[in-house]
Amino acid sequence: MGIISGTLSAIISGVTFCFCSASASLCSAWCGNDKPSTSPPSAKSGRMRSVVLLGFSIIVALSFQYGLGPNVSQLQWSYFIDAWTQSCENDNPELVKVCSGNAGVYRASSAAFFFFVIFGLAALCKPTANRDAWPAKYALYCLLCAGTCFIPNDPIFMPIYLWVARIGSVFFVLLQQIILVDVAYNWNESWIEKADKAEIDEGTGKGKKWLGAILFSCFVLYA
Repeated sequence: MGIISGTLSAIISGVTFCFCSASASLCSAWCGNDKPSTSPPSAKSGRMRSVVLLGFSIIVALSFQYGLGPNVSQLQWSYFIDAWTQSCENDNPELVKVCSGNAGVYRASSAAFFFFVIFGLAALCKPTANRDAWPAKYALYCLLCAGTCFIPNDPIFMPIYLWVARIGSVFFVLLQQIILVDVAYNWNESWIEKADKAEIDEGTGKGKKWLGAILFSCFVLYA
């Protein structure tokens, strides 16, 4: 029995070691540096990890809006309740819950806003900073979200950040439209080049499939 238990312990220890090593490798791949700090930064440096953080911020915002915000009155801490319900005074308790939930979204989004502003400036000063120390960056974002929970709604979130977000969203939509138009033009030119190349390499009429694909894509996107 001693031999069997010893063997099982060794197997469990080995499996645990492999699992921990694999987990550490995955965390390093997702959170660590994607290149040595001595290598020049590329256009994709830190992009994947930034998208991961944006996805995480959406999860935090939804949990604040539908979890913590509407149920903040159930907490046994008057300061916390006052901070989340400030500027949400209303005779209808349901509207107060909705307002508190919206204030939670402002907290998560403002934390993301300040995070990217800070590290955007850091990347401007040091381009390699965009791909360095991502575990610390994730931890900093979590601390920012936690810190905003203790800031009263008025005046930081409502109305100051609310109007910053409204004005910023206008510029974001305009920039998004410009990017989409640019993508559409590049897409169209690429497929037209492929159609012309097919006409030359494969014979007359062989490029129609690419032209038809352009028309079909237009129909799908506009339908």
